Amino acid sequence: MFGDAQQLELGRCAPEDIALTVAATVVSHHAVEPGTPPRFIIDAGSKILGSDKPAWATGYGRLLDHPDARITALSEHHATVEWHSPEGPPALGERLRAIPNHVCLAMNLVDDVAVVSNGSLVERWRVAARGKNS
Repeated sequence: MFGDAQQLELGRCAPEDIALTVAATVVSHHAVEPGTPPRFIIDAGSKILGSDKPAWATGYGRLLDHPDARITALSEHHATVEWHSPEGPPALGERLRAIPNHVCLAMNLVDDVAVVSNGSLVERWRVAARGKNS
C-alpha cells in the first residue's frame, strides 16, 4: 500500500504513488575518480532501509526526488549513493527522501512513523506490530 523501490523498478507503481520514504541527510562526499559517477554518503543504512536486494534490482533503494540516483551499498547506519545526473550531487547537510527497496521490512524496523503533509509533521503513527514476528 505504501509502494517501494522494488515496485517502482518493476513498473508496478509510479514515483507519485510512493507513500513512505526515509528522511536521510548527506553526510559525506567521495572523491570522484575519472570514469566513475559521483558518490556520497547518507545517514540511513540497513537498520532503517533494510538490506533486501533482489538479484535484478539496481540498488538497495532510490531517492524519490532524484530518480537516476541509486543506493549501491549499505552499512548499518549509512548508505552509499551513486549520482547519475548532469547536475551536481546534493550538498552536505541536504535532506533527501530515500525509498526503501522493501517497505514491509522498513516498517518493521521502526517504532513509529512520522506522517508529513506539504512538508509539515501532521502526526505520528505507532507501529503496532513492531517486534511481533514470532
